Amino acid sequence: MEQLLWTEKYRPQTIEDCILPERLKKPFQEYVNQKNIPNLLLTGGPGVGKTTIAKAMCNEVGCDFMVINGSDERGIDVLRTKIKSYASSMSFSGGRKVIIIDEADYLNPNSTQPALRGAIEEFSSNCSFIFTCNFKNRIIDPIHSRCAVVDFKVNGQKAKLASQFFKRVEWILEQEGITYDKEVVAAVITKYFPDGRRILNELQRYSASGTI
Repeated sequence: MEQLLWTEKYRPQTIEDCILPERLKKPFQEYVNQKNIPNLLLTGGPGVGKTTIAKAMCNEVGCDFMVINGSDERGIDVLRTKIKSYASSMSFSGGRKVIIIDEADYLNPNSTQPALRGAIEEFSSNCSFIFTCNFKNRIIDPIHSRCAVVDFKVNGQKAKLASQFFKRVEWILEQEGITYDKEVVAAVITKYFPDGRRILNELQRYSASGTI
């Protein structure tokens, strides 16, 4: 089912392919070059590429990783079962493992988040944690202090990045054999950028008839 969704089918697999300001991409590329992904808290609006860059780092380093969606599995039992059983086992590749916790701002700040603070320390020798969130003020301070915090802001470069995204979208539409009106596509990008996920979902919906 995921491969039917353009957002998954055409998700960038490398840091270089991600459409973000170079100042944001540079430190992530350095983590990849060093093959050392630290604990990270990635914050910013929906669809800007937080999860994509987290997965791209793991793919490029070649490490084992697991993704947990905080909005779906927000209870303390998730920590006790999924996270602990995964983080405590050795990696098949022999390197560090990574747990990506999407939408971590949905996790209970009074139970699950404090427990994660302990997990970060308990499994520090074997596992790194990457948290993504839309609202960093909903993440408790002890997690902030244990992670490098990266704010996905595109202010000042929005027009340049939107232009790059337009080219990416054109390529996707050509791959899918969709005929399209450039002005319509540009209007969708202008309306929703930098939410790339929303743009692709809208265009895929519009393309059901084979044309946009």
